[in-house]
Amino acid sequence: MITLVIAAVLLQATPPAESDATVIAPRPGDDVGLLDEVRRIGRRVEILRGETFTRPPFAVRVPDHMREIAAEIRIYDVLSRERLEARGRAWADIGLGDTGSPRRLYLSLAADLEGLGFDPQGNQLLVAPGKLPPGDFEPTGGEDDPATVLMLTGMRPHAPVVSHLLMHVRQRERTGRDSLEDRTDRLLASSGWAEGEANLTAIRYLFAGMQVTESVMGFVKSPAEVLDGMLVPSGLDRLTGIESDLVHFVYFEGYRRAAELHRGGGWKALDDAMKNRQTTSDLMHPERDPRRRTEFPEPEPPEQGMELVDEDSLGEQTIVTLVSHLTGKDSLGLQAGDGWAGDRLYRWEDDSGAVGGITEWITRWNDAGPSSAADFDYAYGRALEARFPGRTLADVGNGERTLLTTDRIYRIHRQGAAVRVIVRPLGASAAAPEAR
Repeated sequence: MITLVIAAVLLQATPPAESDATVIAPRPGDDVGLLDEVRRIGRRVEILRGETFTRPPFAVRVPDHMREIAAEIRIYDVLSRERLEARGRAWADIGLGDTGSPRRLYLSLAADLEGLGFDPQGNQLLVAPGKLPPGDFEPTGGEDDPATVLMLTGMRPHAPVVSHLLMHVRQRERTGRDSLEDRTDRLLASSGWAEGEANLTAIRYLFAGMQVTESVMGFVKSPAEVLDGMLVPSGLDRLTGIESDLVHFVYFEGYRRAAELHRGGGWKALDDAMKNRQTTSDLMHPERDPRRRTEFPEPEPPEQGMELVDEDSLGEQTIVTLVSHLTGKDSLGLQAGDGWAGDRLYRWEDDSGAVGGITEWITRWNDAGPSSAADFDYAYGRALEARFPGRTLADVGNGERTLLTTDRIYRIHRQGAAVRVIVRPLGASAAAPEAR
Protein backbone atom coordinates (compact mmCIF):
# COMPACT_ATOMS: atom_id res chain seq x y z
CA MET A 1 0.00 0.00 0.00
CA ILE A 2 2.86 2.41 0.83
CA THR A 3 4.41 1.67 -2.57
CA LEU A 4 1.08 2.39 -4.26
CA VAL A 5 0.72 5.74 -2.48
CA ILE A 6 4.28 6.83 -3.33
CA ALA A 7 3.80 5.76 -6.93
CA ALA A 8 0.53 7.68 -7.11
CA VAL A 9 2.28 10.88 -6.05
CA LEU A 10 5.02 10.37 -8.66
CA LEU A 11 2.73 9.32 -11.49
CA GLN A 12 0.20 12.09 -10.94
CA ALA A 13 2.83 14.79 -10.88
CA THR A 14 2.37 17.08 -13.86
CA PRO A 15 5.14 17.67 -16.40
CA PRO A 16 7.20 20.85 -16.09
CA ALA A 17 5.58 24.14 -17.02
CA GLU A 18 5.61 25.23 -20.65
CA SER A 19 8.29 27.76 -21.50
CA ASP A 20 6.37 28.86 -24.62
CA ALA A 21 3.47 27.69 -26.76
CA THR A 22 5.28 24.70 -28.23
CA VAL A 23 8.02 23.54 -25.87
CA ILE A 24 8.12 21.89 -22.45
CA ALA A 25 11.67 21.79 -21.18
CA PRO A 26 12.91 18.30 -20.21
CA ARG A 27 13.89 17.65 -16.61
CA PRO A 28 17.26 16.34 -15.45
CA GLY A 29 17.39 12.62 -16.16
CA ASP A 30 14.70 12.68 -18.87
CA ASP A 31 15.39 10.79 -22.08
CA VAL A 32 15.67 13.73 -24.49
CA GLY A 33 15.84 11.48 -27.54
CA LEU A 34 12.62 9.74 -26.53
CA LEU A 35 10.90 13.05 -25.83
CA ASP A 36 11.91 14.48 -29.21
CA GLU A 37 10.71 11.36 -31.00
CA VAL A 38 7.34 11.29 -29.21
CA ARG A 39 6.79 14.95 -30.06
CA ARG A 40 7.69 14.29 -33.70
CA ILE A 41 5.11 11.50 -33.77
CA GLY A 42 2.65 13.82 -32.03
CA ARG A 43 2.98 16.41 -34.80
CA ARG A 44 2.10 13.78 -37.40
CA VAL A 45 -0.87 12.65 -35.29
CA GLU A 46 -2.12 16.25 -35.23
CA ILE A 47 -2.04 16.34 -39.04
CA LEU A 48 -3.72 12.95 -39.42
CA ARG A 49 -6.46 13.66 -36.90
CA GLY A 50 -6.95 17.34 -37.66
CA GLU A 51 -6.66 18.28 -33.99
CA THR A 52 -3.97 19.98 -31.93
CA PHE A 53 -2.69 18.81 -28.55
CA THR A 54 -3.45 21.23 -25.76
CA ARG A 55 0.23 21.04 -24.90
CA PRO A 56 3.11 19.15 -26.49
CA PRO A 57 3.19 15.48 -25.47
CA PHE A 58 5.54 14.50 -22.70
CA ALA A 59 7.10 11.05 -22.19
CA VAL A 60 9.28 9.33 -19.61
CA ARG A 61 10.74 5.87 -19.30
CA VAL A 62 9.46 3.82 -16.38
CA PRO A 63 9.79 0.15 -15.40
CA ASP A 64 6.90 -2.23 -16.01
CA HIS A 65 5.70 -2.24 -12.41
CA MET A 66 5.24 1.53 -12.46
CA ARG A 67 3.01 1.30 -15.53
CA GLU A 68 1.02 -1.46 -13.82
CA ILE A 69 0.56 0.76 -10.78
CA ALA A 70 -0.53 3.62 -13.04
CA ALA A 71 -3.18 1.34 -14.58
CA GLU A 72 -4.48 0.39 -11.12
CA ILE A 73 -4.65 4.01 -10.04
CA ARG A 74 -6.71 4.81 -13.14
CA ILE A 75 -9.15 2.04 -12.22
CA TYR A 76 -9.55 3.10 -8.59
CA ASP A 77 -10.06 6.71 -9.65
CA VAL A 78 -13.21 5.47 -11.41
CA LEU A 79 -14.34 2.58 -9.21
CA SER A 80 -13.27 1.97 -5.62
CA ARG A 81 -11.65 -1.30 -4.65
CA GLU A 82 -14.62 -2.10 -2.41
CA ARG A 83 -17.13 -1.59 -5.22
CA LEU A 84 -15.02 -3.64 -7.62
CA GLU A 85 -14.90 -6.54 -5.16
CA ALA A 86 -18.66 -6.29 -4.52
CA ARG A 87 -19.26 -6.27 -8.26
CA GLY A 88 -17.26 -9.47 -8.55
CA ARG A 89 -19.63 -11.13 -6.09
CA ALA A 90 -22.66 -9.92 -8.08
CA TRP A 91 -21.17 -11.16 -11.36
CA ALA A 92 -20.40 -14.55 -9.86
CA ASP A 93 -23.97 -14.83 -8.55
CA ILE A 94 -25.60 -14.33 -11.95
CA GLY A 95 -23.03 -16.50 -13.76
CA LEU A 96 -20.93 -13.77 -15.36
CA GLY A 97 -17.50 -15.27 -14.76
CA ASP A 98 -16.11 -15.41 -11.23
CA THR A 99 -15.49 -12.87 -8.47
CA GLY A 100 -12.26 -11.70 -10.13
CA SER A 101 -13.74 -11.13 -13.59
CA PRO A 102 -14.53 -7.40 -13.26
CA ARG A 103 -11.04 -6.63 -11.98
CA ARG A 104 -9.37 -8.57 -14.80
CA LEU A 105 -11.53 -6.76 -17.34
CA TYR A 106 -10.63 -3.34 -15.96
CA LEU A 107 -6.93 -4.20 -15.75
CA SER A 108 -6.85 -5.38 -19.36
CA LEU A 109 -8.43 -2.17 -20.59
CA ALA A 110 -6.39 0.12 -18.36
CA ALA A 111 -3.08 -1.54 -19.23
CA ASP A 112 -3.78 -1.34 -22.98
CA LEU A 113 -0.69 -2.05 -25.12
CA GLU A 114 2.52 -3.78 -24.11
CA GLY A 115 5.29 -1.52 -22.89
CA LEU A 116 3.33 1.72 -23.17
CA GLY A 117 0.86 3.53 -20.97
CA PHE A 118 0.06 6.94 -19.59
CA ASP A 119 -0.15 8.41 -16.14
CA PRO A 120 -3.54 8.51 -14.37
CA GLN A 121 -4.04 12.20 -15.17
CA GLY A 122 -3.21 11.76 -18.85
CA ASN A 123 -0.26 14.17 -18.64
CA GLN A 124 2.52 12.00 -20.00
CA LEU A 125 3.32 8.77 -21.78
CA LEU A 126 4.98 6.02 -19.74
CA VAL A 127 7.39 4.11 -21.95
CA ALA A 128 9.09 0.82 -21.10
CA PRO A 129 12.89 0.77 -21.42
CA GLY A 130 12.71 -1.51 -24.47
CA LYS A 131 10.44 0.73 -26.52
CA LEU A 132 11.88 3.27 -28.99
CA PRO A 133 15.52 2.49 -28.13
CA PRO A 134 18.25 4.62 -29.73
CA GLY A 135 19.34 1.68 -31.89
CA ASP A 136 16.00 1.54 -33.62
CA PHE A 137 16.95 4.61 -35.69
CA GLU A 138 18.72 2.32 -38.16
CA PRO A 139 17.44 -0.90 -39.81
CA THR A 140 19.39 -3.88 -38.52
CA GLY A 141 17.39 -6.91 -39.71
CA GLY A 142 17.17 -8.63 -43.08
CA GLU A 143 15.36 -7.14 -46.05
CA ASP A 144 12.17 -9.04 -45.15
CA ASP A 145 12.20 -7.97 -41.51
CA PRO A 146 9.06 -5.85 -40.79
CA ALA A 147 11.12 -3.37 -38.77
CA THR A 148 13.54 -2.91 -41.68
CA VAL A 149 10.70 -2.37 -44.14
CA LEU A 150 9.24 0.32 -41.90
CA MET A 151 12.60 1.99 -41.39
CA LEU A 152 13.17 2.20 -45.15
CA THR A 153 9.98 4.28 -45.37
CA GLY A 154 11.35 6.65 -42.74
CA MET A 155 9.22 5.27 -39.93
CA ARG A 156 10.44 3.83 -36.65
CA PRO A 157 8.91 0.41 -35.88
CA HIS A 158 7.09 1.54 -32.76
CA ALA A 159 5.91 4.92 -34.08
CA PRO A 160 2.35 3.82 -35.01
CA VAL A 161 2.02 2.20 -31.58
CA VAL A 162 3.10 5.43 -29.92
CA SER A 163 0.54 7.29 -32.04
CA HIS A 164 -2.13 4.98 -30.55
CA LEU A 165 -1.20 6.11 -27.03
CA LEU A 166 -0.93 9.73 -28.07
CA MET A 167 -4.48 9.52 -29.35
CA HIS A 168 -5.54 8.42 -25.86
CA VAL A 169 -3.78 11.47 -24.42
CA ARG A 170 -5.65 13.67 -26.89
CA GLN A 171 -8.95 11.97 -25.97
CA ARG A 172 -8.29 12.82 -22.35
CA GLU A 173 -7.58 16.43 -23.29
CA ARG A 174 -10.70 16.59 -25.44
CA THR A 175 -13.16 15.28 -22.86
CA GLY A 176 -11.40 16.15 -19.62
CA ARG A 177 -11.98 12.63 -18.29
CA ASP A 178 -10.80 9.04 -18.52
CA SER A 179 -12.38 6.66 -21.03
CA LEU A 180 -12.85 4.16 -18.18
CA GLU A 181 -16.39 4.22 -16.77
CA ASP A 182 -17.85 2.92 -13.52
CA ARG A 183 -20.60 0.82 -15.18
CA THR A 184 -19.85 -2.09 -17.48
CA ASP A 185 -21.99 -1.13 -20.47
CA ARG A 186 -20.59 2.39 -20.62
CA LEU A 187 -17.09 1.03 -19.93
CA LEU A 188 -17.25 -1.26 -22.97
CA ALA A 189 -18.82 1.34 -25.24
CA SER A 190 -16.52 4.19 -24.20
CA SER A 191 -13.42 1.98 -24.37
CA GLY A 192 -14.56 0.56 -27.71
CA TRP A 193 -14.75 4.02 -29.25
CA ALA A 194 -11.48 5.10 -27.59
CA GLU A 195 -9.55 2.06 -28.80
CA GLY A 196 -11.25 2.22 -32.19
CA GLU A 197 -10.19 5.82 -32.73
CA ALA A 198 -6.67 5.16 -31.40
CA ASN A 199 -6.14 2.15 -33.65
CA LEU A 200 -7.67 3.87 -36.68
CA THR A 201 -5.20 6.70 -36.13
CA ALA A 202 -2.30 4.26 -35.70
CA ILE A 203 -3.14 2.31 -38.86
CA ARG A 204 -3.59 5.50 -40.88
CA TYR A 205 -0.22 6.65 -39.49
CA LEU A 206 1.32 3.36 -40.62
CA PHE A 207 -0.18 3.49 -44.11
CA ALA A 208 0.69 7.15 -44.62
CA GLY A 209 4.30 6.41 -43.67
CA MET A 210 4.40 3.52 -46.14
CA GLN A 211 2.86 5.80 -48.80
CA VAL A 212 -0.05 3.41 -49.28
CA THR A 213 -3.35 4.77 -50.55
CA GLU A 214 -6.23 5.30 -48.14
CA SER A 215 -8.42 2.80 -50.02
CA VAL A 216 -6.06 -0.04 -49.11
CA MET A 217 -6.89 0.50 -45.44
CA GLY A 218 -10.29 -1.06 -46.13
CA PHE A 219 -8.58 -4.43 -46.33
CA VAL A 220 -7.49 -4.18 -42.69
CA LYS A 221 -10.35 -5.83 -40.82
CA SER A 222 -8.65 -5.99 -37.43
CA PRO A 223 -5.88 -4.11 -35.61
CA ALA A 224 -4.33 -7.51 -34.88
CA GLU A 225 -3.53 -7.93 -38.58
CA VAL A 226 -0.79 -5.28 -38.64
CA LEU A 227 2.47 -4.62 -36.81
CA ASP A 228 2.65 -8.21 -35.52
CA GLY A 229 -0.35 -7.59 -33.26
CA MET A 230 1.24 -4.71 -31.34
CA LEU A 231 -2.02 -2.69 -31.50
CA VAL A 232 -3.91 -5.10 -29.24
CA PRO A 233 -3.04 -6.07 -25.66
CA SER A 234 -0.19 -8.55 -25.47
CA GLY A 235 -2.08 -10.67 -22.93
CA LEU A 236 -5.26 -10.90 -25.00
CA ASP A 237 -4.49 -14.45 -26.09
CA ARG A 238 -4.11 -15.46 -22.43
CA LEU A 239 -7.55 -14.21 -21.42
CA THR A 240 -10.34 -16.75 -21.35
CA GLY A 241 -14.09 -16.86 -20.96
CA ILE A 242 -16.11 -13.75 -20.25
CA GLU A 243 -13.17 -11.32 -20.03
CA SER A 244 -11.74 -12.50 -23.34
CA ASP A 245 -15.00 -11.89 -25.21
CA LEU A 246 -15.53 -8.46 -23.68
CA VAL A 247 -11.96 -7.28 -24.37
CA HIS A 248 -12.24 -8.62 -27.93
CA PHE A 249 -15.43 -6.57 -28.33
CA VAL A 250 -13.63 -3.40 -27.23
CA TYR A 251 -10.64 -3.75 -29.58
CA PHE A 252 -12.15 -5.49 -32.58
CA GLU A 253 -15.74 -4.19 -32.69
CA GLY A 254 -14.52 -0.75 -31.65
CA TYR A 255 -12.07 -0.62 -34.55
CA ARG A 256 -14.57 -2.01 -37.05
CA ARG A 257 -17.17 0.62 -36.20
CA ALA A 258 -14.64 3.47 -36.13
CA ALA A 259 -13.24 2.45 -39.53
CA GLU A 260 -16.72 2.15 -41.07
CA LEU A 261 -17.73 5.59 -39.86
CA HIS A 262 -14.50 7.20 -41.01
CA ARG A 263 -14.84 5.68 -44.48
CA GLY A 264 -18.39 6.95 -44.75
CA GLY A 265 -18.15 10.39 -43.20
CA GLY A 266 -14.61 11.15 -42.07
CA TRP A 267 -13.60 12.16 -38.56
CA LYS A 268 -16.82 14.14 -38.03
CA ALA A 269 -18.93 10.99 -38.36
CA LEU A 270 -16.77 9.28 -35.75
CA ASP A 271 -16.88 12.31 -33.45
CA ASP A 272 -20.68 12.36 -33.62
CA ALA A 273 -20.94 8.64 -32.87
CA MET A 274 -18.56 8.85 -29.92
CA LYS A 275 -20.70 11.64 -28.49
CA ASN A 276 -24.16 10.19 -29.15
CA ARG A 277 -23.80 6.39 -29.21
CA GLN A 278 -22.79 5.50 -25.68
CA THR A 279 -24.01 1.92 -25.15
CA THR A 280 -22.81 -1.41 -26.49
CA SER A 281 -26.20 -1.71 -28.18
CA ASP A 282 -25.33 1.42 -30.16
CA LEU A 283 -22.09 -0.14 -31.37
CA MET A 284 -23.74 -3.46 -32.21
CA HIS A 285 -26.61 -1.87 -34.17
CA PRO A 286 -25.32 1.13 -36.13
CA GLU A 287 -28.43 0.96 -38.32
CA ARG A 288 -30.64 1.83 -35.34
CA ASP A 289 -31.17 5.18 -33.67
CA PRO A 290 -29.02 5.77 -30.58
CA ARG A 291 -30.42 4.08 -27.50
CA ARG A 292 -32.52 6.38 -25.34
CA ARG A 293 -31.64 6.54 -21.67
CA THR A 294 -33.88 4.33 -19.53
CA GLU A 295 -34.59 5.73 -16.08
CA PHE A 296 -34.69 3.44 -13.07
CA PRO A 297 -36.28 4.42 -9.76
CA GLU A 298 -34.20 4.69 -6.63
CA PRO A 299 -33.63 1.07 -5.59
CA GLU A 300 -35.14 -0.22 -2.39
CA PRO A 301 -33.32 -2.78 -0.21
CA PRO A 302 -34.71 -6.30 -0.70
CA GLU A 303 -34.47 -6.77 3.08
CA GLN A 304 -34.30 -4.45 6.05
CA GLY A 305 -30.77 -3.56 7.05
CA MET A 306 -29.30 -4.12 3.59
CA GLU A 307 -27.04 -1.48 2.03
CA LEU A 308 -26.31 -0.95 -1.64
CA VAL A 309 -22.59 -1.62 -2.13
CA ASP A 310 -22.46 -1.57 -5.94
CA GLU A 311 -24.67 -0.57 -8.86
CA ASP A 312 -23.82 -1.67 -12.40
CA SER A 313 -25.38 -1.80 -15.86
CA LEU A 314 -24.35 -4.74 -18.03
CA GLY A 315 -25.78 -3.80 -21.42
CA GLU A 316 -26.60 -5.83 -24.50
CA GLN A 317 -23.12 -7.11 -25.32
CA THR A 318 -22.51 -8.44 -21.81
CA ILE A 319 -25.90 -10.19 -21.80
CA VAL A 320 -25.06 -11.80 -25.14
CA THR A 321 -21.70 -12.92 -23.76
CA LEU A 322 -23.18 -14.30 -20.53
CA VAL A 323 -25.87 -16.41 -22.23
CA SER A 324 -23.54 -17.58 -25.01
CA HIS A 325 -20.91 -18.78 -22.56
CA LEU A 326 -23.28 -20.57 -20.21
CA THR A 327 -25.32 -22.30 -22.92
CA GLY A 328 -22.66 -22.69 -25.60
CA LYS A 329 -25.13 -21.25 -28.12
CA ASP A 330 -24.14 -17.96 -29.76
CA SER A 331 -27.51 -17.61 -31.49
CA LEU A 332 -29.33 -17.86 -28.17
CA GLY A 333 -27.04 -15.20 -26.73
CA LEU A 334 -27.82 -12.80 -29.57
CA GLN A 335 -31.54 -13.49 -29.16
CA ALA A 336 -31.30 -12.87 -25.41
CA GLY A 337 -29.69 -9.45 -25.80
CA ASP A 338 -31.63 -8.06 -28.74
CA GLY A 339 -34.26 -5.57 -27.62
CA TRP A 340 -32.33 -4.49 -24.52
CA ALA A 341 -33.59 -1.14 -23.25
CA GLY A 342 -31.65 -0.86 -19.99
CA ASP A 343 -30.66 -2.79 -16.89
CA ARG A 344 -29.34 -2.38 -13.37
CA LEU A 345 -27.35 -4.90 -11.39
CA TYR A 346 -27.47 -4.19 -7.65
CA ARG A 347 -25.38 -5.78 -4.94
CA TRP A 348 -26.85 -5.57 -1.44
CA GLU A 349 -24.95 -6.51 1.72
CA ASP A 350 -25.38 -6.10 5.47
CA ASP A 351 -23.30 -6.61 8.60
CA SER A 352 -23.03 -10.32 7.84
CA GLY A 353 -20.73 -9.40 4.94
CA ALA A 354 -20.45 -10.93 1.51
CA VAL A 355 -21.74 -14.34 2.64
CA GLY A 356 -25.21 -12.98 3.29
CA GLY A 357 -25.29 -10.62 0.31
CA ILE A 358 -28.14 -10.45 -2.21
CA THR A 359 -27.76 -9.78 -5.92
CA GLU A 360 -30.63 -8.14 -7.78
CA TRP A 361 -30.69 -7.71 -11.56
CA ILE A 362 -33.48 -5.73 -13.22
CA THR A 363 -33.68 -5.64 -17.02
CA ARG A 364 -36.04 -3.66 -19.23
CA TRP A 365 -36.85 -4.44 -22.85
CA ASN A 366 -38.06 -2.65 -25.93
CA ASP A 367 -41.34 -0.81 -26.22
CA ALA A 368 -42.76 -3.04 -28.95
CA GLY A 369 -44.21 -5.44 -26.41
CA PRO A 370 -43.11 -8.19 -24.07
CA SER A 371 -41.50 -10.43 -26.71
CA SER A 372 -37.93 -9.29 -25.99
CA ALA A 373 -38.49 -9.70 -22.26
CA ALA A 374 -39.84 -13.20 -22.92
CA ASP A 375 -36.77 -14.03 -25.03
CA PHE A 376 -34.44 -12.95 -22.26
CA ASP A 377 -36.51 -14.74 -19.62
CA TYR A 378 -36.32 -17.96 -21.62
CA ALA A 379 -32.61 -17.62 -22.52
CA TYR A 380 -31.45 -16.78 -19.02
CA GLY A 381 -33.45 -19.72 -17.67
CA ARG A 382 -31.67 -21.98 -20.16
CA ALA A 383 -28.36 -20.48 -19.05
CA LEU A 384 -29.05 -21.23 -15.37
CA GLU A 385 -30.01 -24.83 -16.09
CA ALA A 386 -26.86 -25.26 -18.18
CA ARG A 387 -24.79 -23.77 -15.37
CA PHE A 388 -26.29 -26.13 -12.79
CA PRO A 389 -26.75 -29.50 -14.54
CA GLY A 390 -29.46 -31.66 -13.05
CA ARG A 391 -31.34 -28.72 -11.55
CA THR A 392 -34.40 -27.23 -13.22
CA LEU A 393 -36.41 -24.07 -12.87
CA ALA A 394 -39.76 -24.57 -11.18
CA ASP A 395 -42.73 -22.52 -12.31
CA VAL A 396 -44.37 -21.07 -9.19
CA GLY A 397 -46.97 -18.99 -11.04
CA ASN A 398 -47.50 -15.31 -11.70
CA GLY A 399 -44.62 -15.23 -14.19
CA GLU A 400 -42.09 -16.43 -11.64
CA ARG A 401 -39.67 -19.36 -11.72
CA THR A 402 -37.18 -20.52 -9.10
CA LEU A 403 -34.07 -22.70 -9.04
CA LEU A 404 -32.31 -24.04 -5.95
CA THR A 405 -28.60 -24.81 -5.77
CA THR A 406 -26.61 -26.08 -2.81
CA ASP A 407 -26.29 -22.56 -1.39
CA ARG A 408 -28.43 -20.18 -3.46
CA ILE A 409 -32.00 -19.63 -4.55
CA TYR A 410 -32.53 -18.01 -7.95
CA ARG A 411 -35.80 -16.27 -8.78
CA ILE A 412 -36.71 -15.02 -12.25
CA HIS A 413 -39.85 -12.92 -12.45
CA ARG A 414 -41.13 -11.49 -15.74
CA GLN A 415 -43.80 -8.84 -15.75
CA GLY A 416 -44.55 -7.17 -19.08
CA ALA A 417 -41.38 -5.67 -20.53
CA ALA A 418 -39.35 -6.13 -17.33
CA VAL A 419 -37.51 -9.12 -15.92
CA ARG A 420 -36.14 -9.24 -12.39
CA VAL A 421 -33.56 -11.79 -11.26
CA ILE A 422 -32.75 -12.03 -7.57
CA VAL A 423 -30.13 -14.32 -6.06
CA ARG A 424 -30.21 -14.97 -2.31
CA PRO A 425 -28.24 -17.29 -0.09
CA LEU A 426 -30.31 -20.17 1.25
CA GLY A 427 -31.88 -19.26 4.55
CA ALA A 428 -32.46 -15.63 3.54
CA SER A 429 -35.99 -14.32 3.27
CA ALA A 430 -37.73 -15.86 0.26
CA ALA A 431 -40.65 -13.49 -0.12
CA ALA A 432 -41.94 -13.47 -3.68
CA PRO A 433 -40.44 -10.51 -5.58
CA GLU A 434 -42.26 -8.22 -7.93
CA ALA A 435 -40.65 -6.83 -11.08
CA ARG A 436 -40.01 -3.13 -10.64
